[in-house]
Order: sequence, then structure tokens, then C-alpha cells
Amino acid sequence: MKERASEINKQSKDNKTEIRVQAVFAMLKGEGIRSVSERFGVCRDTLYQLRRRAIAAVRREIEIPIERKCPAHNRLSIETENKVVRLCERHPTLSSYRVSKKLRQLENETVNPKTIQRIRKRHSLPRIPKRPPPTFKAHRLTIAEKTFIRQKIKEKLFLGGERLAWDLRNRDGIVISASTAKRIKQNILRELNPSPPKPNWHFYERNHPHRLWHGDLMEKVTLTDEDRTAFQLTLLDDYSRAYVFCDLFREVTVNTTIQAMITAMRKYRTIPQAIVFDNGSFFKGKLLQEFCRRLNIRLIHTAVHHPQTNGKLERAFRDDMNEFYKRFERWEFHPLKKNLPVYVDYRNQIRGHYALKGKPSVSRLSEQNYFALPNILDNLKNFAW
Repeated sequence: MKERASEINKQSKDNKTEIRVQAVFAMLKGEGIRSVSERFGVCRDTLYQLRRRAIAAVRREIEIPIERKCPAHNRLSIETENKVVRLCERHPTLSSYRVSKKLRQLENETVNPKTIQRIRKRHSLPRIPKRPPPTFKAHRLTIAEKTFIRQKIKEKLFLGGERLAWDLRNRDGIVISASTAKRIKQNILRELNPSPPKPNWHFYERNHPHRLWHGDLMEKVTLTDEDRTAFQLTLLDDYSRAYVFCDLFREVTVNTTIQAMITAMRKYRTIPQAIVFDNGSFFKGKLLQEFCRRLNIRLIHTAVHHPQTNGKLERAFRDDMNEFYKRFERWEFHPLKKNLPVYVDYRNQIRGHYALKGKPSVSRLSEQNYFALPNILDNLKNFAW
């Protein structure tokens, strides 16, 4: 019974303390003393005493200084700090970022530039500017002088900056630098001959696989063992960004291009509506034109010196160079030709594309819903005969 009674007394004491704490919080929040007394059942004198004691306790805690303990992994060692101090004393004109870079190069130590700034402040190390402060106020040209200089330079636009500054100094008594004269001349020429507006690029994309193919050669594969260039002939589907044909050749002709088209058509059992090539000799000729005409394929050639028309394939070639060719230490024809189909399968089946929101090309290739007749696919070579 005694233990039960002591437990009940302890609980009642805790409840009484919690009530008083909540009453003090209510007063500190701005609630009136009368309403607090009625709500918590505590007399006013007690509430006034509790508020004074609470405020005094808070002040005592605030006056106690806070001990900031830096973790050991953030603390700079004395040896490293001495290296930073010596480097700052030796190079007082360097910024904290330059000091951090030089310390990494000389001592193989990595110190944050903000830490170097604090070390400079702690050791009273000044940051001296490289150039001395100016001893006189710079001369500012008036509006009348600017107009006069501009008029004189406009009369002799065939002269250079040095000669224009010399004429103005000796003939008209106006001292300007050659760079200022050159800058004014460039502004005048820019006004007389304004630069053409930036081209408004038209981004296009077909709405179904095999509506449009892009064809081109990548000619940057220099074979190390043969001291010659190999050619990657590629046909890319515009809608899915998939390689419908990709292979490596030592020599490429119009016949190679037609054979690549036939291989891609038989593999995907389709006839493209159009195909885009550049103006290379292996993408032109009556043979290719007649082959496309008989199959009702629209043959398109890009504008001269305008590779943006075939931009999807140009961008794909950059990925091929980084993700496939640069993985080999030596560029030998047979190993590259052997491993290229594996890379093409990875590019079409697994690798995500930014234009497809991270999805692989196969996600769009599967949307193909029409196929060419088997007798046409079997007799494709006869269309080029």
C-alpha cells in the first residue's frame, strides 16, 4: 500500500509540474494572466513568480558560452596549416583558390579555399593586390569628345587602332588608347554591317518507324595497323533513332550503299518512304536514283555545307566514338568489325536516348504495323539490276 501511495504522489507531482510549465508557456505567448489562471487553476501570484523564475533561468542559460567542438575529420592538421601559411607568405598576391591549386600541385594536399581564407585571417596574412592602387583619377571622355572621336574614326575606317589613336592624339589633342579606338571602330562596323539573325532551326521527327532513314559515313576511324581510314556506313531510323544498318568497310561505293539498304529492308521487312544522304559520291549516281525510283523511295540529299539536316546521325556518330571506338587501345579492322554488331544491339535494345525520354530504340521500333510483301523483299536486287 505504501508503494502504491508513493507512486500516486509522484504522478500527481509530475502532473502539477506539467500544468505549471504549460501555464508559463501560455503567458510567454501573450495570453492574459486572468485567462491563464482560470484555465490551469493556478493563482495569479504563483503565475507571476513562475514567469520571473522562467525568464531568469533562460537568461542564465544564454549567458553560458557555447562550446563548439569541431569533429576530428574536419580539423586541419598543424603541418598542413603551416604549409598553407608558408605558401601564403611566399605568394601574398594569390587568391585562396590559386593557393589551394598550388598546394595541391606542390604538396599533394587538398585544402578548401574557404579554409585558406580563415587561416589568412587567423594569422593576419594580407592579400596584396597585384597592381598598385591608382595615383590619379582616370580621365573620362565627355559626350562631345565621344561624338567627335566617333566622327573622326568613321571618316577613316581603313586605318587600324594604333594609327587612329596616333592621329587623334597629335592632330586633335585627344588622348585615347589604341584598344579604345579599335573598339569604337568595331562598333561602327557592326552598325554598318549588322550580323545576320540567328537561324531558326526546325526540328522534325517522323511519326512512325521506317518513314525516314538517315544515311551517312563516319570517316574518323584511322586503323593503327594499316595506316588507313575505315568507313562506318550507317542507316538510322528517324522516329526510333535505331541503327537499321551499321557496318565497317575499307572502301565504300554506290553498290555498297545499295547493298546496305537491301540488307536493312530484308531485316526489318519494310520499304522506307524516304532516305536522306549527304552529297558524297557514294550516295549519288543514276544507279541509286533508279533503285529508289523503282521502289518508290524518295531520295533526299542535304544542302551543301549544311550537316544539320542529317543532325540526328551526326550526333549518333559522336556517341559511337565515345562509347565504342575509344574503348579500344588499338583500332584494328577485324576486331572492330567483329565487336560492332554487339554494340549496335546494345544501342538499339538497352541504351536509353535523351530524345526518347530515356527509353531504348526498340520501344519505338515495336510500333511497326505494316510490312512489305515477301516477293518484293526477295527480288530487291532485281530493282537495281
